Amino acid sequence: MTRPGERGAVAILALWAMAIVFALAVAAGFAMRAETAIVRNELAGARARYAAEGGAELGLAHLLARRATGKSLFDGTPEPWQDGTIRVSIAIADEAGKIDLNVAPLPLLAGFLTAAGEKEEAALLLACRILARRGTPSQSCPEPPSAAPERVALFAAPEEAAQLPGFDDRLYQKIACCVTVLSGASAIDPVVAPRLALLALPGATAALVDGWLGARASLMAMAPEASGFAGLPDTTYLTVSPLRDFTITAIATTPEGAHARAELSVRLTGQVNHPYDIVAFRTP
Repeated sequence: MTRPGERGAVAILALWAMAIVFALAVAAGFAMRAETAIVRNELAGARARYAAEGGAELGLAHLLARRATGKSLFDGTPEPWQDGTIRVSIAIADEAGKIDLNVAPLPLLAGFLTAAGEKEEAALLLACRILARRGTPSQSCPEPPSAAPERVALFAAPEEAAQLPGFDDRLYQKIACCVTVLSGASAIDPVVAPRLALLALPGATAALVDGWLGARASLMAMAPEASGFAGLPDTTYLTVSPLRDFTITAIATTPEGAHARAELSVRLTGQVNHPYDIVAFRTP
């Protein structure tokens, strides 16, 4: 025969058992929801990545088609594309409008970094570190030879500039749109150059650059002396693009908020059976 005290103890044990089972069920529910959220995020990220890669390939098709007409301006202006429910922004940039880290002269580099927000002294020092990194130091640089970088070589990718002393993520993200290692030119084509690169030109002012940007879309390709920058004291840093090296950037955004970026750099060959070479493909 069960005594009243024993029945109470059994009831308490039963309640504790129910509480433990309930807690385990709640924990399992949370774990399941967390795993579901992880899977959902990974799926959204994969969809965004594939859409970005598809956008880069679509941009290449647009480049080849428009390049054949000779009537397009490849200045990096983004164009929208919809891949189902995923929004994709596609931009085609002519590398001739960017500043080549491997050959750009000191005045252009220093002016570029000044336009990016650095003080003139700091901009000159950073520009000198770029020259020292590629093995072409200048006597105009204030930094002593002992401060030269350990590695001396040409830049293989623009991202390598972020590894130099004084370059932080904030500065590199600001200049990333305007630097290249593909053009091989010590000057830039104002017809396709971004605003920040144009501000790097010695003697360029914000008013002059903004006025040019407002008018150049209808001008397409023209000689530097007729580019609207004829008022510059020095046109040494102006050139005409060979329409050879391009970077296609595609940024995809899913309805869930996942983002992905793909960059495809190509060199056009002019050959019918082999119209381009892939120089680099990045998913930063």
